Amino acid sequence: MSLKPQPSRPMPEDLARLGELLLPAESPYRLIGERLYARYANADFLDLYHVEGKPALPPVDLLFVLAFQAMEDLSDRAAADALRLRLDWKYALHLPLDAQGFNFSVLSDVRERLVRHAASARLFDRLLDDLRDLGVLKRRGRQRTDSLAVHTRARHLNRLELVVETLRLAVQALIAAGPAWSRATIPPTWAETYGQRAVAERLSDADRARMQRDTGRDGQWLLHRLAEPTTPDGLDRLPQVAMLRTVWTQQDEERDDTVVFRELRGYDGTTQIQTPHDPEARWSKKRDQTWVGDKLQVSETDDADMPHLITDIALTSSVERDTTALAGIAERQEARDVLPAERFVDQGYVSGGTLEAAAQHDEDLIGPASTADPSPQARMADGITQAPFQLDLEARVATCPAGATAQGRTAKDGTIRFRFDADRCGGCALRPRCCTGKGGRRLTTSPGHAALVAARARQQTEAFKVAYRTHRGGVEGCLSALVRSHGIRVNRYIGRAKNHLRALFVGVGVNLRRTARWLAGVRPPPPRNRLAQVLTGA
Repeated sequence: MSLKPQPSRPMPEDLARLGELLLPAESPYRLIGERLYARYANADFLDLYHVEGKPALPPVDLLFVLAFQAMEDLSDRAAADALRLRLDWKYALHLPLDAQGFNFSVLSDVRERLVRHAASARLFDRLLDDLRDLGVLKRRGRQRTDSLAVHTRARHLNRLELVVETLRLAVQALIAAGPAWSRATIPPTWAETYGQRAVAERLSDADRARMQRDTGRDGQWLLHRLAEPTTPDGLDRLPQVAMLRTVWTQQDEERDDTVVFRELRGYDGTTQIQTPHDPEARWSKKRDQTWVGDKLQVSETDDADMPHLITDIALTSSVERDTTALAGIAERQEARDVLPAERFVDQGYVSGGTLEAAAQHDEDLIGPASTADPSPQARMADGITQAPFQLDLEARVATCPAGATAQGRTAKDGTIRFRFDADRCGGCALRPRCCTGKGGRRLTTSPGHAALVAARARQQTEAFKVAYRTHRGGVEGCLSALVRSHGIRVNRYIGRAKNHLRALFVGVGVNLRRTARWLAGVRPPPPRNRLAQVLTGA
């Protein structure tokens, strides 16, 4: 498709009269129609289209419809119907009252186009600039960041269903890509065995054992056939075949000429595929919560006399640690010029490395640092932990409570390791409380150790406790609103890229709604203290 840019439409006079009469001042659609829509030019999206082809619909209209859809948590069909029938949507886009809209399938096409051209955040980024011009977004203000578990929409599979479904999808892909080879190679009996989705919950133990044995053998046999030189080029490189190969490597092994399940010791949620229907989804655990899917990272403003606006929202792997995700958050915010001066986070984001990284771009990372000590000495009644040791990290010298010193060595990752002389430690009176091995005492300091020590000292102050109680908790309300109003807890699509795109448009919708209410003079109510209401009779 090609884009022939047209200038922004003026507001129709009859629509303007109806909008002023019927739309409330706090309506986000009124904000867009009166103050935002004319700012956007279709020519800014020429890079998303080919120079030749069928004329495309105005991309500005399509992007705003995606934002409206996310704001109201609608399906594609319902969003297309709303554009055709609703006055407020037409008011926002300056459409005539009799505009027929477009077929709902267009929305799927524009999502694919945005993902393909790496333009998922185009509207989100542009809207932040507009909100700054409207005076509701502050530079270098206060923000808070947190994450949310997001579940895959695919059905959860047990181990047996996983391998059967993986083989079934590979067979279907081979039949579609190479029908002649498939008819000549794949046994006809597989049509009954792998013709329908696997449901193992009602099978007997004997049937489960048989299915496990037969599926393992069949998958291995198919992979061998695909590796033969006579196999048509490209079949062994199909994504479903690559997934079959990966799952069989992760789940099966040959033992006594039989393919059986591996004995898994521990669990590698980082690489193990959980379902072939959503191969990017990963199993993860946070305290008592386990899920298969992704993780949503959200940052919102918390400045006085300003609305709470989302400055970054991103869908990441569920196994990515919050300390790792913080670097990507800061990078995106720096590109948007929305880095905070203060960022309130929970303990999962605080480490020596993240504290140092935040300081490099003049950001104060405020959150509780872990004080847990995993060393064996911490488990002793009178053990000597690392705390009494004096560390001079610049000189890389450590001094123990008995006065002995050790010179440190710096690793490539910035870690400094100290090893005290074994003979000196062997004759020390403190050895039973200090050393657990046969050699001398060893210490390790991670990158940012000094910043971490300072953070632990600061979190004991009353000023830190008051600020943290005041500003940190509100982000939980933001995450709750995303779940309740936008259904963000469960992915709508298959694949992280499209779900990340959806999250960005949810962020656009939230910012539009909050800005419209704020500019109309509507303020969020103060938190309710139910106990005080009961005791005072208020």
